[in-house]
Amino acid sequence: MTTRFKYYFILLLMVAAGCGPGKQAPKSERSSDDEKKELGTGVEGDEARGTTTTEVPNVPFTMFGGGVTHHHRATVPGPETMPRIAATFVTGDRVFASPVIGPDGTCYIGSVDGSFNALKSDGSLRWSYVCSDAIFSTAAVSQSGVVYVGCDDDSLLAFTTDGMLRFTYRITHDLDSSPVIAEDGTIYVGGDGLHAVTSGGVRKWKALLNAHASSSPAIRSDGSIVITSHDYRVYAFDAEGIGLWAYGATAPVLSTPAILKNDGVVFGVDDGNVIRLTPAGGIKWKTQTGGAVKGGVAVSAAQTTLYVGSEKGTVVALDAKTGKILWEVQTGGPVRATPMLDSAGRLYVGSQDHYLYAVDSEVGNVLWRMDLGAQIDSTVAVAYGEKLIVGADNGNVVFLEAQ
Repeated sequence: MTTRFKYYFILLLMVAAGCGPGKQAPKSERSSDDEKKELGTGVEGDEARGTTTTEVPNVPFTMFGGGVTHHHRATVPGPETMPRIAATFVTGDRVFASPVIGPDGTCYIGSVDGSFNALKSDGSLRWSYVCSDAIFSTAAVSQSGVVYVGCDDDSLLAFTTDGMLRFTYRITHDLDSSPVIAEDGTIYVGGDGLHAVTSGGVRKWKALLNAHASSSPAIRSDGSIVITSHDYRVYAFDAEGIGLWAYGATAPVLSTPAILKNDGVVFGVDDGNVIRLTPAGGIKWKTQTGGAVKGGVAVSAAQTTLYVGSEKGTVVALDAKTGKILWEVQTGGPVRATPMLDSAGRLYVGSQDHYLYAVDSEVGNVLWRMDLGAQIDSTVAVAYGEKLIVGADNGNVVFLEAQ
């Protein structure tokens, strides 16, 4: 039996198996440009495209959820009492992306108007780049200050700290996934598959998925990468792009996974479930929240409690070991943003009821809430000096500070 015949035979069996719940093998173990010709897995015109530049040291600094495990936990405290609005930067459309803060204090954030903005700590503009389509992606920043962000014009963009475009890496679908930077400098990002890209914009490999991936990849302690997909699955690949396992849920998975100690994986599903998997991809527990969970998962410092937002309009705390719901806070609208923990144990999360909430993470008491005048789908960034930065659906990026 030839290699190609074996591949198509296995693919046929997998398609017949469907996408029901349970642990399943990935559709494709690996798909680099060279292997596409050998295995017949490539798509016409799917060669690596865009520009490239010299490779640079690419040590990770920050990204969506604070790091490659996406714990959504800050190292500094935010405001304990109702803050004041210190500054507002206005874009031309909804701000869905989350702000990230670089090594020099610059805040980077994109807008649905296509602008990618570098903002000073006082909310004023340092520089801006206008992409030809919307930006939903949250940026990743290296210690050297190189900034990576996706755009829905099908490109991953890389910038220097002064706004110079270093390279453009193009795929064949919207790039609304938020990139992550691994310890070895590799950039991982979803879209029309899982892409591994060098700091100079060169494709290392691409792993095919059954559908679009809008979530941010997460990286485990062994270097393997976990990514969720709209095809109802969660995939794990090793650092060479070889498929390790795939878990099939019962609805699309838009939630970015969080990696727990011992490399367990937790994520939300559009059917309202929050699911924790074992390191090998088997199910540990599943808990129903009552509404779609589209955001990521905040993880307590001891990794004993998990926090998610639900389209039921609630913020939910779960026991990390058992999945038991510990408390729920009801807001006035769906919650798509990911809760963000500060170093003092306070949760900050926006709701589509226009309010930004501060919640005591131990017992679920609302400490304060603040009307920002529009739906809030952006995840909060906590900055030094008891400050918060968050985007809103009226196009504003709001800088808050303790009074």
